[in-house]
Amino acid sequence: MKKILIFFVAVFVSLQVKAQIWEEYSSFYPAVGIQVGARGVGLEGSYPLSNAFNVRLGASIFPSSKMKLGSRVFEINRSDVSLLADWQPLYGKGSWIARKWIVSLGAGYFFENKYERYVGARKTADQKLDYGVEWSKFRPYIGTGLNGIRLAQRFNLAVNIGYYIPTESTAIKIYEKDPVDIPELREDLDSFPYNLAPGVNVQIGISYIFFKNNYNKYFQ
Repeated sequence: MKKILIFFVAVFVSLQVKAQIWEEYSSFYPAVGIQVGARGVGLEGSYPLSNAFNVRLGASIFPSSKMKLGSRVFEINRSDVSLLADWQPLYGKGSWIARKWIVSLGAGYFFENKYERYVGARKTADQKLDYGVEWSKFRPYIGTGLNGIRLAQRFNLAVNIGYYIPTESTAIKIYEKDPVDIPELREDLDSFPYNLAPGVNVQIGISYIFFKNNYNKYFQ
């Protein structure tokens, strides 16, 4: 009986050690999940290339509808696909931040990336467009974040903050706006924070972790 008890204790300790190996070092998992943030809502898949490197492919869309803010009625149309590579700089160290902190590089292509302002301060069905602003579509990306925050055995939370760098000048299309106001509009778009806001990415994602191949041994 004593030998059986020792055997089960040894098995339990072994399984606990295996479960900690993955958490102690790498923040990357093979996973697919949903994301929400400045780019709207979308799907994202990730796959580790090694212990400290990961690749992500995602697509997002900003739900299109008229919005009212103060005396302005506007609409934002955004949809994109992004390919990102993640690096875990402190891989191998035991602190919580070392196991979660990542740096990301990549690029995104925005099929739509525009802001349209409507005439008037109230939303109406036949409302005329005042002017439209279109931002560059292809954008290199640099960012950082936290990954591998375990919500449950198979669910992962990630938080990413970064910037999509513009590669083209902002384009303005005029519909009803008085031409006298155009220089002021251009000055506003080229000044902080309006010139930075279109590229800012703040994103929260929840993903489902797939265990396969050599990943299984960490979650026996």
